[in-house]
Amino acid sequence: MERSHRADIDALRAIAVTIVILFHLRIPGFEAGFAGVDVFFVISGYLITGQILRDVAAGRFSFAEFYLRRARRILPALVTTIALTFAVGWLFLSPEALRQLAKEATHGLLSISNIQYWREASAYFAPTADQLPLLHLWSLSLEVQFYALAPLLLVWAAAGRHVFRLIAALGLVSLAAAMLWLPHDADAVFFLTPFRVFEFALGALAIPLEARLAALPRTRSIAAACGDVVLLGSLLIIGRYQASAGVAALLPCAAAAIIIAANAPTSLVMARPVRAVGLVSYSLYLVHWPVIFFARFIFGEAAQTAAGSLSQLALIAVLAAVMFAVVEQPLRRLPWPRAAQLASFATVVVVGAGLTHVTFRANGVVSRLPDAQLALFQLQGFGLNKCGRAVGRLCAFGDLAGTRGVELLGDSYVQQYVAALDESLKARGMIGHVSTMSGCPTLAGLMAEGPRAQVCAELRDSELPRIRQSQADFVVIGQAWQHYLDLGEGPQAWARNAEVAQHLADTIRLLDRPGRHFLVIGGQVRPVNCAFDPLRMLPGPRWHAPAKPCDPVPKSEAVAANATIDAVLGEAIRPLAKVTLLRPSEVYCDQDCPVVQDGVWLFQDAGHFTVAGAQRMGARAAPIFATFLADD
Repeated sequence: MERSHRADIDALRAIAVTIVILFHLRIPGFEAGFAGVDVFFVISGYLITGQILRDVAAGRFSFAEFYLRRARRILPALVTTIALTFAVGWLFLSPEALRQLAKEATHGLLSISNIQYWREASAYFAPTADQLPLLHLWSLSLEVQFYALAPLLLVWAAAGRHVFRLIAALGLVSLAAAMLWLPHDADAVFFLTPFRVFEFALGALAIPLEARLAALPRTRSIAAACGDVVLLGSLLIIGRYQASAGVAALLPCAAAAIIIAANAPTSLVMARPVRAVGLVSYSLYLVHWPVIFFARFIFGEAAQTAAGSLSQLALIAVLAAVMFAVVEQPLRRLPWPRAAQLASFATVVVVGAGLTHVTFRANGVVSRLPDAQLALFQLQGFGLNKCGRAVGRLCAFGDLAGTRGVELLGDSYVQQYVAALDESLKARGMIGHVSTMSGCPTLAGLMAEGPRAQVCAELRDSELPRIRQSQADFVVIGQAWQHYLDLGEGPQAWARNAEVAQHLADTIRLLDRPGRHFLVIGGQVRPVNCAFDPLRMLPGPRWHAPAKPCDPVPKSEAVAANATIDAVLGEAIRPLAKVTLLRPSEVYCDQDCPVVQDGVWLFQDAGHFTVAGAQRMGARAAPIFATFLADD
């Protein structure tokens, strides 16, 4: 049996969910709202550990009953949230955005969202938080993983006499691992369960502390007051000085554990509105982020106004109340037999995950778009989207039956030239190839830095031999040069740039053979002052506020920004034969370098062309491409 209802825990839930919602609404003063999730972990650690240990001690613990109870508590509202979010996404989102939502929904149903977001966090084109309608499910996935493992550990540990010492040891190991791993992979520390165990452990350790304080009412009151002060004070501190959650939330987590252990409700936490928010906190948490996401997507800047924020809060409250009354509460005590409950939950999860995965594999169901929207969507995709055939990570474009070939070598800054070259190659009966892996230097001897270093080295070591052995007579080389060159002044910059120039020259010599020609693409036009909103730039089946257009980049500014890059590359290829340098800032721009033209975005971000932008580049560079691809 569960303990009697705790008003102070409801108050903690109310505080936690409120600061999360206000943080996501970007209300000033709530920058530490991320710690609300950490407080939830502490509460779960206390409640779940206590429930399991009491049942084990009484000889009534059942794994089947425990997991079914968790499923009844979590799944009905979760499935409803995902289904409604997916339905609204189907009506409004572009195919690319719906594809992302479908992937999130699948992983949310399978309780592995946190793993998905960790894996994608370091991807070159990783979506931002505002592009993820179900981002908040990462914490619920992490909780489910805790629910899955906690009974196994606690039932085993309860056979001994030192269960809380074991929990404390695991918590310390988790905290130490989080602190040690934070400089190497902060995303793993944020999203993955092993690095969050210490928060659940703090909640569990409130149990023996509560037992010690039980006979000391005055001490309990002092401890509760101190916990309140530390909790609220730490939220102010970490909101101002910390950039991430996890380890940064250690202090509010400890304060929450003390408040729970004190078990001394004050008049504040006994207030009916506070308790009401605490009671519906799960439904509030589930519905709040999809409401905020779609409000920003559909209404744009209007959602960021005071009236917009108040409207979102009102809608969140109404939806949460309905969810609590209609879904969450009625289904917590299903009268069905266990087998029927298990079959029902499994069926809903499997069927739901199957439907969302089919939508993902269907690339967001492009057929949802009207013809005009479909044409605009295709123009505003990434330049690589003109790929005609893909085998593994190798894209073929141009005339897929062509006998003469062009190889593109580099990262996404060369991949976008698929759309620029596609029509030229088709007109000449030529086929092009490029690897679709982004964010990696592919020059001989040039190493990436950070967690992608090994993956990039493997790509480079497979691409260079492939292109060397290719029968293609033409090789295009392009990179995000600003990431590898030093654009500053002084001996250190000169030395670094000379090193990269040597890597480029060595790569060309490595790939050279009789009859082969090279085109090196210089510094890309980069509208760095444009606030790109990729989600709203793409059209959906129904109206949404368009992204705010950006002013063009003055040509003089683009040329100056790329002066060092183009000079270094020009010097590198000067002694080499059959090598041409294409300077995008000289070719793409007139007086200005347009970012949006006739309502069509030419850039998808500050450096990457859309199909429309790449095609503009291809048309303006046509004489250079013609000379490069000439028979002689």
